[in-house]
Amino acid sequence: MTTIVVGAGPAGLEAARVLVSRGEDVTVLEANPYVGGRTRTDRTRLCYGQPADLGGSLIDLGQDKILAVCAELGIDLTPQFALFPAEPDGSYTAASHVRNPMVLDGERVDDGAARRIAQEVSDALIGTPPEPTEPVLAWTRRSGVSQCARTALAGVTGYNPVSHPALVPMGEIHPPTTGRVVWMLADGTDSVTRAMAEGLDIRLEQPVRLIRRTQGGVVVETDSDTFAADDVVVATPVTPTLAIGFDPVLPEWKAGALLSTPMSQGAKVIGQYSDGTAIAERLPRTALGDDRVTTMWTRTVGPHDSIVVLGFVPDRGDGTSHDEEQALLALDDLVRTASGVPARRLSGILKDWTQDEYAGGVVSMLFGDRIRLQALLAAGVGPVHFCGEHTANMWATAIDGAMRSGERAADEVLQRRESLR
Repeated sequence: MTTIVVGAGPAGLEAARVLVSRGEDVTVLEANPYVGGRTRTDRTRLCYGQPADLGGSLIDLGQDKILAVCAELGIDLTPQFALFPAEPDGSYTAASHVRNPMVLDGERVDDGAARRIAQEVSDALIGTPPEPTEPVLAWTRRSGVSQCARTALAGVTGYNPVSHPALVPMGEIHPPTTGRVVWMLADGTDSVTRAMAEGLDIRLEQPVRLIRRTQGGVVVETDSDTFAADDVVVATPVTPTLAIGFDPVLPEWKAGALLSTPMSQGAKVIGQYSDGTAIAERLPRTALGDDRVTTMWTRTVGPHDSIVVLGFVPDRGDGTSHDEEQALLALDDLVRTASGVPARRLSGILKDWTQDEYAGGVVSMLFGDRIRLQALLAAGVGPVHFCGEHTANMWATAIDGAMRSGERAADEVLQRRESLR
């Protein structure tokens, strides 16, 4: 039996791997000239061969699927680290985020003031418990925290770039479900997807334009070719999926779920700096800002005392997320102010996911009735199956969730085979 997989990101590649292991004849169609989707890594722009993760970077404790795949394929990880410290009592709350170095209004918040802000937020969380769906900025007003605390928490929302912090609910940052223990891939995030792609029949630069259901299965049309198969697995992000023509059209419940799931918008900025040891000594792995770069974290010190710093740039309409030099200057400012070390940039790169046709944004924004939405997003329509980080019921929006969803979609294809026998 034959299956076409649309998209060679982590979800599509894992679906293809499972199906091939079960004897399926699988063809993977990828619109880009490379595999990996939003796990893309650039290895040409930074000095000394250092990898620049343009998209997904972090693996969290508990993301056992991607950790297992890395172990299976021999992919090395960096030493583990934390994105933020625990509270004094060992718990993790929204206040944990603001225990990192912060740059507010262009100045680094001194350690004493940072502790006071964190304690203020911690007390407010107890005195005015937030609802998970309550927007962060709405809670800061209801709880009556100071302007400094409000500004700090607005910066925390930059972990998932959005056009405005008011779009992020408290459930995304309190209690934090990610960041307590994390790893990066030593040779860049796409080292795992490139390894996953080995041995698969992958056709690059084949953007899918139409999926037609027929009596015998499906027909998939790209700009240059037509493919017929028994089943198709659509492993593309939300926005590109909406750009595919379906004949017959998707049922209302399916199209409605896709239209109800916007994608966060923004860019990833990566700078490589000299004096890496000095920067690392002055900073823990993460720092927050309230300007154009909202969150940054570092890799370990690299060759010739260089260090790679990665940051998020929300698309807030000021042009920074589309302008590489402007974004790098903003990152320079944050590195310099947060560390107190001159930011002597060796090289840098900006990846604007908002303007990437085959990504449509950074990650899905499953902020509403996410359990119901994920079930609808994951549900198949006859021989058309769906996967991707937005469909995952565990670790949604993460690489691990994408891989899990690919495995789930492959199982659904195989179950459909059994039901038709």
